[in-house]
Amino acid sequence: MSLPRIPPSSLSRNQKVDADRATPEMRKAAEGLEAIFTQEMMKAMRGTVEKSEFSLRNSASDIYQGMLDQEYAEIAARQNSLGLSEQIVDYWLRSQANTQYNENAGRNPGSVSTGGTHEGQSSEQSGHSER
Repeated sequence: MSLPRIPPSSLSRNQKVDADRATPEMRKAAEGLEAIFTQEMMKAMRGTVEKSEFSLRNSASDIYQGMLDQEYAEIAARQNSLGLSEQIVDYWLRSQANTQYNENAGRNPGSVSTGGTHEGQSSEQSGHSER
């Protein structure tokens, strides 16, 4: 089954990150997030449809409909139909680049700059004791 492809938003086209750095695990995780989002969106949309006394809906058909929606969501995510997984990977790659910058610029290698009021101070200087 093939769903029509919706082109990704202009945001992801104009602000590309080096996609070669994305690991297969990152792509799979991003597709999983897109599938969950799509499935929840479909579930919410189906919840807006009024139930009629003439409909043949019961608990079994609700389970079947949920499973069908899950399959549709997974197919859409694999085909990158919404473009959400691509944007998630781009965000993760940008976050990694920022984390690497913070690690190189920080006083304590391996720590990430959070902008906190006591950043860069030892526990004795900040008045907090470590547990």
